[in-house]
Amino acid sequence: MNQLTPIPIGAGLTRRNFLVGAAIGGALLTSGGLLSACTSENSGEGAGGTPQRGGALRVALMGGASSGTVDAHRAILYPDVLRVMALYNGLVRLSVDAQEVVMDLAEEITPNGDGTEWTVRLKEGVRFHNGKPMTAKDVIYTFRRISDPKDPKNGFSSLTALDRDNMKAVDERTVVMPMISPLSTFLEQITAVYDFGIVPEGYDPVQPIGTGPFKYVSYTPGQESVFTRNENYFVEGRPYLDELTIIDSFESDTAAYNALLGGQVDVYGNATLTLAQQAPSAGLKVLESLPGQWNPFTMRVDQDPFKDVRVRQAFRLIINRDEMIEQALSGFATVGNDLFSHWDPFYRDDLSREQDLDQAKFLLKQAGVEGLTVTLDTGDLDVGVLQMAQVFAQQAKGAGVTVNVNKMPVGTFYGPNYLQWTFAQDFWGYSPFFNQIARGMLPDSPYNETHWNDEEYFNLYEQANATTDRQLQEELAYDLQQIDFDRGSLIIPNYKTQIDLMQQKVNGFTATGTGQTLSHDWAEAWVSG
Repeated sequence: MNQLTPIPIGAGLTRRNFLVGAAIGGALLTSGGLLSACTSENSGEGAGGTPQRGGALRVALMGGASSGTVDAHRAILYPDVLRVMALYNGLVRLSVDAQEVVMDLAEEITPNGDGTEWTVRLKEGVRFHNGKPMTAKDVIYTFRRISDPKDPKNGFSSLTALDRDNMKAVDERTVVMPMISPLSTFLEQITAVYDFGIVPEGYDPVQPIGTGPFKYVSYTPGQESVFTRNENYFVEGRPYLDELTIIDSFESDTAAYNALLGGQVDVYGNATLTLAQQAPSAGLKVLESLPGQWNPFTMRVDQDPFKDVRVRQAFRLIINRDEMIEQALSGFATVGNDLFSHWDPFYRDDLSREQDLDQAKFLLKQAGVEGLTVTLDTGDLDVGVLQMAQVFAQQAKGAGVTVNVNKMPVGTFYGPNYLQWTFAQDFWGYSPFFNQIARGMLPDSPYNETHWNDEEYFNLYEQANATTDRQLQEELAYDLQQIDFDRGSLIIPNYKTQIDLMQQKVNGFTATGTGQTLSHDWAEAWVSG
């Protein structure tokens, strides 16, 4: 049986302790009380008893839109991520607790001495949904598709060092991937399965084929997607389910919750946080994740008023972070201090920020924008986002700032104007530090929401990628985070806990720290009775 082989992120270094213990995350609430949930790599058994094969699972989600996708390399919406992770596997992925890089389709990935060449050895016997064996040529095709400069996909910015034209298949299971410049962070850069799913040569995203636990049957954007069991899945005995249906047409949390109560669906994923306490009394399970998701306020540095660093600093000082967690997220979060990648071994927990309205007013006066009025563009992008916007608008009054919250449909927010909003919100799952920079903080990043453009920052990032000295890399990461903290463009008030509600018959899901609950466990999910 194929096993998932873990490699600690930053191996050889002392890993920072979790921000929170079991009291915050990693627990399963049932009608009978609080039960401990497994946070190791899944074995199926222990998350509801001995797994049973067969049956169908129907999952309700909010946030669907006509712009949704099943393309392996173009996921944007949360439902996209869950669909894509049912269909595809990456070479590697993050472990359940987000603390390790786990071998997925790769058996082994090794660099040369300076990180200018990486050799990938694939697991034996992996087949695509159509029965075709996965080979080295498919890996080369996948990485060329992602890194195509004429049609860049989500993972493009993580692969700018890849010498895409000179990758070579040594044999059916071995790929040599040369780099134009050293890329010592390669493994961390490709952990997001929803950006780096391996696809076959000639891949057609309209009729998608992957190696994942489920095969594509149908997809109606903004409505539902249907998948059937991959009987040739490379992990022996998995998946347990015969069918998976993801329904993302729900327009309100009430509708999704009522569908769960009425038995029309089996799971309500990423549910409204206020439901966590009442669900057990209704006979439902509540899976509480580790705090892996984060919902930043984004400030465009190339637009007024946020061109002025003093305005960005002032807006960060406006927030009472504990109060926002209690009022907007019902306590289901830990405090954030405007830094991302909080599970990363290089994360700086020595930097913190408290509300200071007097200093905020002073900075705004210095910037010549006293009595500032701004529009905050947002929508039902994720659980608690609108509530966070409303709390921020209320707190901003204390600094003399008027915030007009502009709620729009999810499809509009992520439509043609996405990444153009001057002041907005968004949602992210967890990524290791250098991968998060590649995804959102570089000029060619697919999600550079703030149009961040800081030459010193870019130079430090390039140096960190180029060195194999972990001590130097840590120092560079610290310098990067100091810039993020001092003059950055993101307000990160908290790291949020996700809540998934499910029928008692649903089993196999475990608490994760990745911000992509459910999808980490599609192969392990099973239903009883």
